[in-house]
Amino acid sequence: MTGNGRTEPIGPDGVHRNLIGGAWIDGVDINQDVNPSDTSDAVGRYALASGEQAREAVAAARAAAPGWAGSSPLLRFEIL
Repeated sequence: MTGNGRTEPIGPDGVHRNLIGGAWIDGVDINQDVNPSDTSDAVGRYALASGEQAREAVAAARAAAPGWAGSSPLLRFEIL
């Protein structure tokens, strides 16, 4: 996996990381999301994945799909 796996979803710099294959990953760049009704209001800062990180995320999601589909609604609720 590219990037460096972290244990926290938000870094000390306030950037929300990407969850890929069970690890929180820094992106290759940062996107700042703004409130559309007040563009001076920054809603959050989010990691932008590289193409390789995006492919890894898709592969991890495909690998996890059978287990997720076979889990109970209660378990899914608890996870989400």
